[in-house]
Amino acid sequence: MNPLYLALPAFLLVLLLRPQLKAFIALFLMMQAFDLVPSIVFGFYVWDYGASLLLLTGLEVYLFRKPVIAAGRHPYLVVLRIFLAWLALCLVWSLVVYRYPWMHTLKNARQVVLGYAMTFIFLRVFTVEPAGFEFFMRWLYRLSFALMPVVILEYFLKHQVLFGLFRDYEGDLRAVPTFLPICLFFTYVILAKFLSAQRLAFHERVYAVLAVITVALSFTRGIYAGALLTAGLLLLMMARQKTLRAASVLAGAAAASILVAVIFAAGIGQKVLDRASSGLQLIGSSSQGSQHVRDDTYTGRLGLAAERFSLVMGQNPVLGFGFIHEDDVPPGVRSHLHYGTALSGTAEDPTFYERSYAFTGNYVLGFYSADIAWADILISTGIVGVVLVVGLMVSFLGEGFASARSVHPSGYAVKTGLFLTLANLMLLTVNSSYFYSSVHVIAFLLAGYALTRRVAAGRSPVAAVAAPPAVSFANLLRD
Repeated sequence: MNPLYLALPAFLLVLLLRPQLKAFIALFLMMQAFDLVPSIVFGFYVWDYGASLLLLTGLEVYLFRKPVIAAGRHPYLVVLRIFLAWLALCLVWSLVVYRYPWMHTLKNARQVVLGYAMTFIFLRVFTVEPAGFEFFMRWLYRLSFALMPVVILEYFLKHQVLFGLFRDYEGDLRAVPTFLPICLFFTYVILAKFLSAQRLAFHERVYAVLAVITVALSFTRGIYAGALLTAGLLLLMMARQKTLRAASVLAGAAAASILVAVIFAAGIGQKVLDRASSGLQLIGSSSQGSQHVRDDTYTGRLGLAAERFSLVMGQNPVLGFGFIHEDDVPPGVRSHLHYGTALSGTAEDPTFYERSYAFTGNYVLGFYSADIAWADILISTGIVGVVLVVGLMVSFLGEGFASARSVHPSGYAVKTGLFLTLANLMLLTVNSSYFYSSVHVIAFLLAGYALTRRVAAGRSPVAAVAAPPAVSFANLLRD
């Protein structure tokens, strides 16, 4: 029997669920089911199943449901709406003016356009069902808690169990799970609670340890740098808001020292240190270095961004190349590429370039790259799109730094965790494709932070930011 015959009735049954549950299932699928399934199932990308379900949920909550609570007013949501309008214009321009093939263009644009639009669907779900955000946090916490030990076990077994991004690193598995931003989010929440002298449950302490080890096993310099910078930002913010407790800082430093000693004893620490130090060496190295490492170096990313900028300036500085599919890039443009990732094949023939390389020894570089998001944003949306994304980031960060008189319904620690996770992903735009792909995670975080509201006049801002969280993480594993 064709599996699709079973999948279709299951999908129809899912449509009968409550909006918050449908939206959660959609996010779960768009995150490749937390690496529990391959990226393609029954001939379709798992992301597309999730996106379809979330769009149907969006229609339901906008057409047939009324908000129970109101979201706060946030400048970054205004910038996001302008950016969405620009994305729509770039898509129309790609189809009507550039006359790219419809199916290829829509396929290439879907993750970006729908990804950013999902912010407002998630936000609508959270206002239609006020307990929806806490429901998301509860199950995201449980899923990431259950799967982090699997990632760690894979390292010691030297065998891949989950379906995610895995690469060899000196004979070991280098894993970057799709749920890593979720792990970072809860780690920042736990740290904010701990440093403000709130009591932690035992499982929260275990979660933080597992998350640190999971980050270490990514063996990714950008992730290390982003985590350290945002940890420093956490200390700075809490000191500025007068929620930082000296005794907690000292206790945290002692716990971190013990954890580092354990990581070194397990044989992971030296490789982490080598990976981090090699990053510092690459930053200080000449751009004339080995061409064999250009895809994985600081200078290589700068070269890629500069090269794509030059090509966009020659094409259309305002709109760039639009949502051109990789298979539709003109040979004249591709021949000018000196930086990028070697392609394996086309949409119709996934191994075409690999076979060609085996016979000719010539590899074909991709127009898009997962190494730096800014290059892809520039290609698809031009300089205007880059300015709008920068505006989105600046308006969000500005609000976060100036939000002492605002509170989140789930508490100070959750609000802080949302802010820091998004700040971390902004830093990772120079090391990965966040804010161009995987936008569904960013949409969830932006929508969650949008529940923040200003404090009533006359209320103490210090008392507001120090308010105990409404979500009890001590009950997350039991509720």
